[in-house]
Amino acid sequence: MEPTPTNLPNRKRRRKHPLAGLPPEVVKVKRELSRAQRFADIGDLFGELPPDELLTDYQIAEEDFDLFSRIQNKYAGRSGNINRCWNRLQLYLPELISGTCSSASVLEMSTAHGGMLEILRHFGHEVLGNDYANMVSGKQKEERAIFRSVNDGGFKRRTDDYGLAIDEGDNVEWPYKPIISAINMPMALFDAGHTPYPFDGKAFDYTICFQAIEHYCHPKDWMVIVDEFCRITRKSVFVMLNPMQKDLVADPEYSEHFNKFRREMRDYNKNGFSCVSTHIHWAQVLGFKLMATGE
Repeated sequence: MEPTPTNLPNRKRRRKHPLAGLPPEVVKVKRELSRAQRFADIGDLFGELPPDELLTDYQIAEEDFDLFSRIQNKYAGRSGNINRCWNRLQLYLPELISGTCSSASVLEMSTAHGGMLEILRHFGHEVLGNDYANMVSGKQKEERAIFRSVNDGGFKRRTDDYGLAIDEGDNVEWPYKPIISAINMPMALFDAGHTPYPFDGKAFDYTICFQAIEHYCHPKDWMVIVDEFCRITRKSVFVMLNPMQKDLVADPEYSEHFNKFRREMRDYNKNGFSCVSTHIHWAQVLGFKLMATGE
């Protein structure tokens, strides 16, 4: 049976509401800010809406309900995912949806629900997604991939943050797999915290990585990841960071390397690429666009 919006599995809230216990006046201000941020994320920015055929509901197979129910609520709806990705493409990669760019090959690292690639495929681009086990959380610091070194052969996890077994075989399970299967998105599954990636040099025109590089390794090694992006890319690399969470802000070493990376990305000029623009997202400079210099 194919699910409809009324028969998708019940989704349980896992965490206490962030506004619980705050004074009413603070709650009001935070809600207003949240509404403004949501509009910037998924609102109608230019008066042009995404293609209608991309706004229908995901058709999740019944046997995949349990796996599907593990993802965050806000990423379970296709229209929200598409609108969010539509805005990001308009802001950061408009050439790929404006009709001024011929068909390009695009790799998205940690594609999640695949909304970005769905839109790019609609516009005639050749797309490939990547994903792997989510290993951000953990009881001990040593269990969190966000603190490991790049190519850390000693980092071992048996299960990911969703309780799924970590497997690199043919039967890999990850929370977004039901959506990826539903939209028939081609994927390359590998741990992005280990280089080199399984691609030849200059294999793609574009490599994009939205709010995912934090999952790969400690920020002291993020530039190794970016250099690898440049190795496999011909034209442009786009990287968007997540804002630091409170526990990471309080970590002096993590904060130092996070900010050092942002400065180095602003000044990036090597591997045949240079930084041509930086972008504010969620009130911080978190986005960086690199373009091939032609050297």
